[in-house]
Amino acid sequence: MYGMDVEKIMRLIDFKHHVQDKLHSIYNQNECEVIFYELIENFLGISKINYLVDKEHLILDSEILIMNQKINQLKLNEPLQYVIGNKKIFGINFKLNDSALIPRPETEELCSWILSHQLNDIKILDIGTGSGLIALVLKKHVKNSKVDGWDNSIKALNLAKSNATKNNINVNFKLNDIFNKDIPKNEYDLIVSNPPYVSYDDYNKIHERVKKYEPNNAIFVNDNDILIFYKIIIKKASISLRKNGYVFFECNEKNIDYVFNILKYYRFKNIEIKKDFRGKKRMIKAQK
Repeated sequence: MYGMDVEKIMRLIDFKHHVQDKLHSIYNQNECEVIFYELIENFLGISKINYLVDKEHLILDSEILIMNQKINQLKLNEPLQYVIGNKKIFGINFKLNDSALIPRPETEELCSWILSHQLNDIKILDIGTGSGLIALVLKKHVKNSKVDGWDNSIKALNLAKSNATKNNINVNFKLNDIFNKDIPKNEYDLIVSNPPYVSYDDYNKIHERVKKYEPNNAIFVNDNDILIFYKIIIKKASISLRKNGYVFFECNEKNIDYVFNILKYYRFKNIEIKKDFRGKKRMIKAQK
């Protein structure tokens, strides 16, 4: 009809080239391709399979506008996970933002390792819960469990609580600092933590994208003792765990043998180190 505004349109295959053209200076071709598929899946509802079937599919100018906003965020080095804003892990839809670390594959592996023990009817404490990933996964998949999640960041706890509400999972999240809060004696059957473990000596080795957008206090240990979190958690776990209770950690592979020795010092038994999918020693467990 004459006089009506006609929206501009673009073919999907052309938009793919557009993404590569805008981001090639900071992402390689394979990364640009991953980003393209994530963008169309999350903001257009078009799966990779649907794209491959119909590359000529037309997207409207209003949709392109939204996508270009996301591309501009990526050009500023904002992590893709924050730009997308959510991720499904173990059947749970997690909201993600810069209040907490982006979930890493190693943390998902840690959850899988815990779940492989098929523990039921237990009380769990997640120290440094962040987005609530570990606490919510264990609550959802460990039968008859009671789960507490501690963090010293109000922003992180608000995100964790939002994820719990969004997924209708009941976890007791509390604002606690492990250095200033005692854990009651014989209170838990399992304590798990993915604490800060990167030394500021390695600051320059960390990608600028991580340092700029992710909470640095959840990454770097602001102390001369790189193992300070492990020492205080293990010391308190030796008192607060029930008999035969478990402690699980994610670790830096450079320091995991030291964590092993700390567990031995506090007379933990059945200490085991586990490699991640890259073959690196990144996880450790022990029993009281």
